[in-house]
Amino acid sequence: MTDKPAANAEVFVPVRDLPAAPIIFFEFCPTLGNANGLINIMLGAGVVLPTGGSTTEVVPVAVAHLRCTTAAAIQLRDAIDKALLIGSPVQNPEGKSN
Repeated sequence: MTDKPAANAEVFVPVRDLPAAPIIFFEFCPTLGNANGLINIMLGAGVVLPTGGSTTEVVPVAVAHLRCTTAAAIQLRDAIDKALLIGSPVQNPEGKSN
């Protein structure tokens, strides 16, 4: 008998330098593309800037250019789907949970 993980089992991969990783906040994806399996997505956000008067203006700016392989894009999509599922409301017709 071998100690190989099952084919569908997720394997934990330790990640180093967690405190040094940047946090990327974005609000929209203005461009995207696929060049021979290399996925590219621009991440953007609105920056509030003062004007000459008493008002402000929201200016869209690029905050990052995401580049990844098709396999990595699939993993990212799956991770986003799972994170959205965690945050989605659950219907409980029988009342409050424990």
